[in-house]
Amino acid sequence: MAHQELVGAAVGVLVDNQIVYLKGYGLEDRENKIPVTRKTLFRWASISKPLTAIAALQLEEQGQLNLQADVRKYVPEFPEKNATITSRDLLCHQGGIVHYTNGSVVVTLRRYENPNPFKSVLMTIDTFKHSPVVNAPGEKYAYTTHGFMLLSAAMERAGKQKFALQVRDRIAKPLGMTTLQPDYQWMKIPNRAVGYRKRDGKVVVSTDTDVS
Repeated sequence: MAHQELVGAAVGVLVDNQIVYLKGYGLEDRENKIPVTRKTLFRWASISKPLTAIAALQLEEQGQLNLQADVRKYVPEFPEKNATITSRDLLCHQGGIVHYTNGSVVVTLRRYENPNPFKSVLMTIDTFKHSPVVNAPGEKYAYTTHGFMLLSAAMERAGKQKFALQVRDRIAKPLGMTTLQPDYQWMKIPNRAVGYRKRDGKVVVSTDTDVS
């Protein structure tokens, strides 16, 4: 914590599927001096990727998602890229989908009727769908958050259920993960940790980005 100048952190240790140590350190909210406790909720961030992968493979096992099929079979709104991009490519970060800074990110600007349109993962592809691919599918590994957003859209269509609800029903409920939930910034979520970032050498409150 000292090395990275973290405001707060939580540590959990499991032995033989039993929690043997669980403790919070620092603050979940520095400005209001609220400490990190066992109840503090942290943002999933890219931990959402392995959760997505688990749910995708469950769909594949049940014959609902064909990992070898063109992802456009499920999400025809995604434009053709002169090559077939499969869900397997997306799972392996080999679909050539742009990340944030490794290529040109082309955002589709449109007016939405819903004030929180990206609660539907099918809408999130507007943030990158017209971006050129950074490599041919299967050619090489290129880490991409956008690729997993496209995968979640395919899963929503294949599973005929909202993506967040699939994660809830297929992973969180069976494992008893009662606090696992989407970090919708427009909702008041008790014990949500405030995000921080470094700017000009100082640790400041981060922007409350819509990560839905």
